[in-house]
Amino acid sequence: MAGTAALLLVLQALVAPAAAPPGLKPPDATPPSSYAAPNMVHFELAATKYLSAVTTGSVRVRTGPGTNYASITLLVEGTRVKLLKKNSKGWWQVTIGRKTGWMKGSYLKLSTKAATNAIGYLASGKGFEDNGDKGPNKTSRVVLTYDDCPKTLSDFNAVLKYVQAKNIGLAIAPTGDCIADFEDRYGVNLATLARAKGQWVINHSAVHQDLRPLSCAAAARQLRLTGVSTNYGRPPHGAVDGSVECAYASAGMNIWTWDVSTQDWEHENKALTISRAVTKAKRGSSVLMHMWTPGFTPDAIRQIKEGLSKRGLSLCRAYRGMDNAGAITTTPRYLPDSLPC
Repeated sequence: MAGTAALLLVLQALVAPAAAPPGLKPPDATPPSSYAAPNMVHFELAATKYLSAVTTGSVRVRTGPGTNYASITLLVEGTRVKLLKKNSKGWWQVTIGRKTGWMKGSYLKLSTKAATNAIGYLASGKGFEDNGDKGPNKTSRVVLTYDDCPKTLSDFNAVLKYVQAKNIGLAIAPTGDCIADFEDRYGVNLATLARAKGQWVINHSAVHQDLRPLSCAAAARQLRLTGVSTNYGRPPHGAVDGSVECAYASAGMNIWTWDVSTQDWEHENKALTISRAVTKAKRGSSVLMHMWTPGFTPDAIRQIKEGLSKRGLSLCRAYRGMDNAGAITTTPRYLPDSLPC
């Protein structure tokens, strides 16, 4: 009953105008930064051509413009941040996800690229659904991505144990109601467990509702009520329009969909899921699967890995740092522009 009550409270978030319901709180209390709808100008940077910057090494975001200020978060090399303003001493005020702070300019490579790939993506003539967006996978390796929610904690832990042992890096996209349910049932956070095993975790909205019928503000609220504060997210159903783009820009997230779908949610057939993942994947693919289907098991992942290997393809590796050296370690909350697969 406790899990059911928590889920009902989550569903109320769709209509509640103000505070987040208990058990499904925003990842922080910082109000969303100003966002840009498709073709909208970034007015806060009207005086400069630079919209974003990429970190040139591991660097901290601080509460003020100086090393004497407290650290907000640590970013790995290659993480893109949104630029807000610069002070006279060379420090930039930046936004990453929904966090805003200051960084020393000497650790930043300035760019005219937007901080999120959501802005103007549709206006540029590109599309997310079906064609997909490879997100931060710029390598020749294949990333297996799993959405929604596992059936049990033992199922989830079995996969985490296997992929860590085999040096495989997955992208996990749990919904907010899933995270709340597992915290209620088991007292654990799935995102924390996955990151501790070197796995990438991205946002997948609060309750897996199609965001297109919602306003930008309402859709952005569904992205914040998840417990997964990060800079990459996957829209439910891969459905994107101008309002959804606006929501992701508001939440400070890039959109990461897929280019290969196993359609496992339709057939829930292990053999067919494996076959489609193996035969359809290509260099740099992001393969869509779901944690509640038979494709989310150690044996299924083993067969996919072996099948891809026969085609000369390799899976993304678990996180060992940006140089891929040393032992598997906890993945950063904010993903770099290019995963060290």
